[in-house]
Amino acid sequence: MGRNVKKSKEESLEILREYLTTYQSKRSICIKYGLDHNWISRNLIKFAVGDKKDGLPMKKLPGNVDFEKNYHDSNRDDLLRRIRELEIELRKTEMARDAYDEMIRLAEQYYNLPIRKKSGAK
Repeated sequence: MGRNVKKSKEESLEILREYLTTYQSKRSICIKYGLDHNWISRNLIKFAVGDKKDGLPMKKLPGNVDFEKNYHDSNRDDLLRRIRELEIELRKTEMARDAYDEMIRLAEQYYNLPIRKKSGAK
């Protein structure tokens, strides 16, 4: 496996997108691209992207719906990939909103000034 491989932001996001939208493990993706075994975990944190645990299941557990048997739509993989991309975008937006709220809260606390407008006309 390669070590200290520098990737552009676009390349990194594309590798992360492949990991998140397929059933491949972190290890198999790292081997495929010659990356350090912690590369995916570090870049998920760096780009503020959640891991697969809250998205696609890694293994088919008993009782789970088997998409292969129940759905024969040729666009199923594209639809699942698009859903995953939208979930990632939503998570990033929610994280940004939370960061802005925290910045406002800290600024209000530090400067002792109300920054948020109170609703209602005067």
